[in-house]
Amino acid sequence: MKPWLERGKGLVVGSAQGEALVSRRAFTFAHGVDPSTGVVTDVRSDVRGKNVKGKILFYPYGKGSTTASAWFLETVRLGNNPAAVVTEVVDLSAVIGSVMARVVYGKQIPVLAGVPCSAYLGLKSGAEVSLDAGRGVVRGEV
Repeated sequence: MKPWLERGKGLVVGSAQGEALVSRRAFTFAHGVDPSTGVVTDVRSDVRGKNVKGKILFYPYGKGSTTASAWFLETVRLGNNPAAVVTEVVDLSAVIGSVMARVVYGKQIPVLAGVPCSAYLGLKSGAEVSLDAGRGVVRGEV
């Protein structure tokens, strides 16, 4: 294993550490994650059946409507939210859900964008990663 570090743009500041959950496909919380459990239910997802709870969630971009923000917020309300989100393309649903999580529930869920999927090709779900969205850095081992 070798150290890995990538820079992006922190859209919602904060830091987190934990297991990575890595999707190589577009991701949505709306009808894609069961808020009561945190389990990915989207039949088109390559991480279907995995749980987002407490994970550093990596995916290239979001899909679906802005309703995904409400689903994201519901996972927060029920305590089944990811610890942080890392994307290549800005996913406004994750950003809005994270901002609302702070406003409504006082929970910090950092969001880092601009991290190309090609930069974490060797990163596997379950790997330990840390993220500091204020500094725009995510690191781990690949």
